[in-house]
Amino acid sequence: MLRERGFWLMVLWLLLIVEPMTRPGLPPTEDGVIHAYRVLEMHRLWKAGIFYPRWTPDLVFGLGVPLFHFNGPLFPWLGAAGIWLGFPLELGVKIPLAGLLILGSAGVYGLARLWGLSERAALIAGLAFASAPFRIRELYWQGDFPQYLALSLLPWAMFALHRALRGSRWGWRFAAAGAIALLPLSHNISAMLSAPLLAGYTIGVLGVEGLSMRRLRMGLQIAALGIGMAAFFVVPAIADRPLVHLDRLLQGEYDFRKHFLDPGSLFSLPPLYDDRLGNRRLILTLGLHQILLALPAAGWLVRRRCHGSEGHRQRVLVIGCGGALAGMIWMMLPASQPVWERIPLLAYAEFPWRWLGLAALPIAMMIGLAVDCVPHRWHGPWTLLTAGVLIGGSLGLLYNGGTPVRLLYPTLADLHTYERRHRYPGLISVGELLPRWVSGEIEGSPLEEAYRAGEEPMRLDPGSLPPGSTVQTISRRALDQQYLIYLPVSGDLRFYVLAFPGWTVRVDGRLVPTWVEAQAGWLRAEVPAGLHEVQLRFEPLLIWRLLEFFSAGLAISGAWRLAFGIRFRSIRISSVRVGLLRLIPSLVSRGWIAWRAWPVSERAVLLLGSVALLSQAPYRLWAWTRVPLDRPLGAQAHLRVDYAGQVRLVGYRMEPLSVAPGEQARLILWWRPLRMMETQYSVYVHVYPLIGEPHPTFQSDHMHPADVPTNAWDPERMYQDVHFLRVPEGAEPGLYRIRVGLYERLNPGRRLQLDGSGDDGFELPLALVIARPVAPLARPVTFGEKIHLVGLEAPLEVRAGVPWSIWLAFEALNRLETDYKVFVHVVDEEGRVGSQRDLWQPTSRWPMRVVVPVSVQLDGLPRPGRYTLRIGWYAWPEMTHLLPDSSAVSGPFYTHPVVIIAR
Repeated sequence: MLRERGFWLMVLWLLLIVEPMTRPGLPPTEDGVIHAYRVLEMHRLWKAGIFYPRWTPDLVFGLGVPLFHFNGPLFPWLGAAGIWLGFPLELGVKIPLAGLLILGSAGVYGLARLWGLSERAALIAGLAFASAPFRIRELYWQGDFPQYLALSLLPWAMFALHRALRGSRWGWRFAAAGAIALLPLSHNISAMLSAPLLAGYTIGVLGVEGLSMRRLRMGLQIAALGIGMAAFFVVPAIADRPLVHLDRLLQGEYDFRKHFLDPGSLFSLPPLYDDRLGNRRLILTLGLHQILLALPAAGWLVRRRCHGSEGHRQRVLVIGCGGALAGMIWMMLPASQPVWERIPLLAYAEFPWRWLGLAALPIAMMIGLAVDCVPHRWHGPWTLLTAGVLIGGSLGLLYNGGTPVRLLYPTLADLHTYERRHRYPGLISVGELLPRWVSGEIEGSPLEEAYRAGEEPMRLDPGSLPPGSTVQTISRRALDQQYLIYLPVSGDLRFYVLAFPGWTVRVDGRLVPTWVEAQAGWLRAEVPAGLHEVQLRFEPLLIWRLLEFFSAGLAISGAWRLAFGIRFRSIRISSVRVGLLRLIPSLVSRGWIAWRAWPVSERAVLLLGSVALLSQAPYRLWAWTRVPLDRPLGAQAHLRVDYAGQVRLVGYRMEPLSVAPGEQARLILWWRPLRMMETQYSVYVHVYPLIGEPHPTFQSDHMHPADVPTNAWDPERMYQDVHFLRVPEGAEPGLYRIRVGLYERLNPGRRLQLDGSGDDGFELPLALVIARPVAPLARPVTFGEKIHLVGLEAPLEVRAGVPWSIWLAFEALNRLETDYKVFVHVVDEEGRVGSQRDLWQPTSRWPMRVVVPVSVQLDGLPRPGRYTLRIGWYAWPEMTHLLPDSSAVSGPFYTHPVVIIAR
């Protein structure tokens, strides 16, 4: 594989995807910083001499949590190794990620070659896997790096399994078992979801290589060995679930029933531009462009013929990939809910869309096969076109336009600041790994002062000692502390650590009983009176140690057999394919140095990839599609309203603009933070009549606007905040103003003031119309080509001397710059005015083409008789009338033909 031009051409194109990693800072992903701080904790424990810590003592503000007892430690190991080599934290995280991107694609490349695909097809398959929307999203947006690691190892597990089943060498069997063992150590959930895929792949390989009892035994042996090498982690993680709050992952927003996808989302295109939204909806798609590129391979089954890769092997590959893809798609749809409910542990996957990561593998293989399925003369152009589409289709996700997170040399105190600021104690989602006996939220601990001073905290609570006691610290280590304590009487000592199996207290070398403090979950122990040496220590349980020895024994015995099962006399330099002495002649012999030996298509792939990389073409194309920060897409109006120099309202959209009582309208606000905010703010939306007393009729409040705490808002992004305004049943029809502001979440009385005005809220330019049905006119009347009278509702008979009212319905034909007055005159048969009313109307805030109901209250008519209505508009104080264009015009007004009779 390393001697093939196709492999290195693939690596060149992969550098286009790796390129954003070369920029300073970590991409501002949702979970990336969490995993970076986990790496920091792992490195801290390495320095303390603890290679595999089941308990992480510095998380939860120093109280600790069994993080790596339940979550795979492999990615933190990789990151800690980078820090151990001298890299800062962010490089310790980014270097493994860049390597994993290439590693995963290299595994897919090897798989494609095993199945008989050409170098070009394998190149495209590897590139398709790396540029799958879910993979790019995971790397630059979601930041679930352990999941990314597991999905990068999966192709290698299949590759080694395939090689093992094809031959009988122990080395490949051991490699396959090792790769399988690394999957749960990377990401438990991905390993669980990968199990049926590996089983199905084994069946496919047996269908191609031939079914035999020897191969079946070999497959079972590989699976058993892989599970055994990971048993030290897998068995406790499953068996000890009752000790923590893992049930929280089955509730609320983590309930899998809320996260099924619809076919429209699955087969949509990824975004092709940067909308600058900090709360962008989840991009969960297989990628329509990738599905279309894979179709030629699926079509091969119909034609029963494929140029360049024919035969039974390719038929099995297409059927296997298609079947696996169909099964994964079904598992992401609501129809699969009964399966999710019945298979044990599957609900802990939380999100059915996790199958998108696994689905990237069969799609990539089919896209690679499609290259070999086109006519031979089109191989070169099709390869170039496919590579360009794959890279272009990932542009909307490839560059995260937010502010990079700089984490060079953070401290444990910085870790605690992050836990508090983002409300992630323990670097976990919902406290699911807190010991079962801990109730409520943990918002701090007495140990933080020591961490801020850069000291190892003393976990013994001096306040729990009886009066007259003395304490002297003998040693303080991460998971082992010793004290010399004098107690005048026996005492119930408290230790600032969350109780969990493994924590022990020894007095003068003897174990003493411990118990848990109610609700807080702190460890307590009874110490007798006198002078004693007290030791607090985390000692893994015997069963954990036995499992560790068992897994290590399997790994060592397998490595021993691999090392000493080789016949050293058969080793030649030529067998070391990556050796420098053999690699260089090999490259020359394959035409690497001789440019003339390269086909035109391979030259084009090399040149196009090089030009794109050197010119940063993907970044330039993406930068051209960026939405300006103050011009959100989809806004009805763009604004620049600043609140206390901290946040700006940049746009809004109301839909619909007219609602009836009992219905609701949706108001979308776009906010842009002007700087990082320390305080958490909430947003209020108050709605009250535009004319009259400013008492809110109804409102909407968002504790966390845009569903993201404001102290986590990125100044390089906008945030879309959606409010649903339900109109009360008894609300009066007419125009309503909408006032928007922010207030402190913990102190609602403190509101942010508008810059320049000192007001604590902003009224949106357009009003909301609460509708009322008004009898329509047979023919609308237009006033000054600006306002339509579309409806009028008046009684046909009134009582003289009694006040009465009519309803008018108007519509603005265009945006009006002036506020006009509407007048209604009630005149008798002799033209005398019996009653009249002039009403100022805020027409400049009327939405266009929306019917506005206007109620006109009229005084009682002076005498019985027959009356008609005259309706008109004028500007005040100019007294400039808007002339009606109706045929029933006898002046600057419209005369309604219906006669009102006063009794």
